[in-house]
Amino acid sequence: MKFHQLQLHKGSIESNNLSMPITWTEVGNQSNKLAIVLPSYEYTTQGPLLWYSNQVFLEAGFDTLQFHYSMNQFDEEKLPMIVNEMIASFLQQKQQYEEIQFVSIGVGSTIASHFLLHQAYPKVQAIWFSPKIQHPSVHQALSHRSNKGLVLFGEDGDLLYEDEVHLLEEKDHLIIAHVTGANDLLESNLSVDENINIIRSLMKIIESFIKKGKIELNEEKSKIRIYLSIYGDEFPLDEITEKLEIQPSKTYKKGEEIIPPHGRPNPYYKRYYQETCWEYDMDYVESIDLEEQMDLFVRRFYSKIYIINELREKYNLKSHIQVVLEVENGEMPVLTLNKKILSFAHLIKSEYIGFDTYVMPFDENIRFESDGINFKGRKL
Repeated sequence: MKFHQLQLHKGSIESNNLSMPITWTEVGNQSNKLAIVLPSYEYTTQGPLLWYSNQVFLEAGFDTLQFHYSMNQFDEEKLPMIVNEMIASFLQQKQQYEEIQFVSIGVGSTIASHFLLHQAYPKVQAIWFSPKIQHPSVHQALSHRSNKGLVLFGEDGDLLYEDEVHLLEEKDHLIIAHVTGANDLLESNLSVDENINIIRSLMKIIESFIKKGKIELNEEKSKIRIYLSIYGDEFPLDEITEKLEIQPSKTYKKGEEIIPPHGRPNPYYKRYYQETCWEYDMDYVESIDLEEQMDLFVRRFYSKIYIINELREKYNLKSHIQVVLEVENGEMPVLTLNKKILSFAHLIKSEYIGFDTYVMPFDENIRFESDGINFKGRKL
């Protein structure tokens, strides 16, 4: 969206002898989509959450209608009805709008909920920044209306720990997000950089919610892979397989060409194995319990210790155990090696137990629905 196309109208809306300042911004070409921005008393439309949200909606082709009210002008109990009468009056005059989205924070959520409970516009969605979840109309609108909603709470704020929030997390039409390190205004007390990162993450998920009505979450679980490598200069691989009575996952001989999985990037450059190797790989398992997976691995080989040592002495072999961790959603496995594991490694005279860790990217500023223990992150 090119910003020189925008038409900014500052004025007021009157209803029942009351007047309220508004800013109506048109994107041009008579858009049929409208975003209504509803601030709180202590958080105006110029606050970063609402200002950038307004920009995101404009870029998505929405006209925007911002209300500007203060505690001195309007009683909080009467505010929802007053503003809704003004919204109804505006929509009656501007009848081109087929899709409506609300963006609210704090007391603004009481206005959005009043609209959802009393108006019959089918294509209405809402973005709720720290809604007043204890307010009866807000709770009723979120719980009992089927309008899609994106609801955001700060993890260091007070609202997240209200009983009503846990009930909302069970609603299929709502996406509940926790903003890490943020208060009820979705701001961090740590640093400017932290707040910039939070705003960036929030605008990305709002953009996705506007376009798709959903957020693409990282559904992957952390995984653990363990493998044993037995290697040396030259030795008969078939004998290892026969005596261990275990099929290897991978074998190669000294002097064989190393062929990368996707082929050689340079056909004139060749590399060769410097040793012969027999390898057994348990492959990736969804788990964050390394001790449990190690126990299964050791059980596979514990009765073979004598054979491994016999082959090691016969062919002057070496071995090592490798652990590969693939960390999803920041769900880091607990790294514990108990006596049984260490004893096994010692008995086969393993050179070492190695660790490779791969941390998969995700948006760590926002945490979404949990499976009871671990949260999901947004895909990057």
